[in-house]
Amino acid sequence: MGDQDTSIKTTKAVRDRLRTLADERGTTMNDLLETLVRRELTEEEKEQRAQQALEEIRQTTGVIVSDEARTRARAFLQRLGQEHRAA
Repeated sequence: MGDQDTSIKTTKAVRDRLRTLADERGTTMNDLLETLVRRELTEEEKEQRAQQALEEIRQTTGVIVSDEARTRARAFLQRLGQEHRAA
């Protein structure tokens, strides 16, 4: 264990599921949790990636994506995600 270990309170069901998933993957619960949380982006990280993508689009195509176009695209993707979850 690392020198800055801590505890997380959770239910027994969640703990048991984490243990099962870790065992199936041949890893520890700590390493599994680290893998899982690294997959998820914070809102700040999402915004940074969006800005990087917009800059790449600008450099590659010369197109500057407007805030309005970005808002419409975000709304479309949210609707698409909602439809996917509802299916």
